[in-house]
Amino acid sequence: MMTMRRFAGLLFLAAAVPAAAQSAYRWVDKEGHVQYSDQPPPQAVRKFEERNLQPNRGNAQVPFATRKAASEYPVTLYVGRGYDKACDDARALLGKRGIPFTEINLESAEDVAGFKKRFGQEAFVPSLGVGKELETGFAAGPWNSLLDKAGYPAGKR
Repeated sequence: MMTMRRFAGLLFLAAAVPAAAQSAYRWVDKEGHVQYSDQPPPQAVRKFEERNLQPNRGNAQVPFATRKAASEYPVTLYVGRGYDKACDDARALLGKRGIPFTEINLESAEDVAGFKKRFGQEAFVPSLGVGKELETGFAAGPWNSLLDKAGYPAGKR
């Protein structure tokens, strides 16, 4: 029981430290006791388990409704050169609503082809992909309606 508490403590500390992925090791020593450590086991131990632990990204700060909507209808913002003001306005709208999104810069022929394949139309920036739906050209009203339809909280408009 004490070893499990140590392991739980180790996991908690590993998640709290803002760093890259860390490793935790588990093995059984020669007396048959299960050992946990953030250091690799002694060389004499041939069989052990290594787990990569990710740092806490603060996901608990994102409201449940937002996490739920993001899992069902991920948001992608398509941007490009020459439309800086509109793209900045689009980012601001998503940021104001607290919506996590992926940004794709449509500069290469591959990116444009991927856009056309996904949505069946020519690329236009900025565009907002919410799940399988698309809204082209920045306009706050239609973008907010699309996000509302997907279940994203309204946030501060």
